[in-house]
Amino acid sequence: MALPAATHSLSGQPVRAALAPGLLIGSGCALYPLGWDSEEVRQTCNNSSDQFQLGSCQIGWAYYCTGAGAAVAMLLCTWLACFAGKKQKQYPY
Repeated sequence: MALPAATHSLSGQPVRAALAPGLLIGSGCALYPLGWDSEEVRQTCNNSSDQFQLGSCQIGWAYYCTGAGAAVAMLLCTWLACFAGKKQKQYPY
């Protein structure tokens, strides 16, 4: 006997709503190094930075925390949204 589509489908609106912010934050973290070849960053990093090569500068802890937060948002929130639409047990009282 197959389960109803609403209990095991990942195509629901809550899942997409939970997955989208994590994907946007993650794509922002992935695109962030593209700006390292700007003139301001090169001056700050002793003219040795390029795209995806930071030169003499270092990445701070906030960048790593943002990447971890994006991963948590995509995984945990999507997992919780999958169970949000499940029908709860009916208790006889």
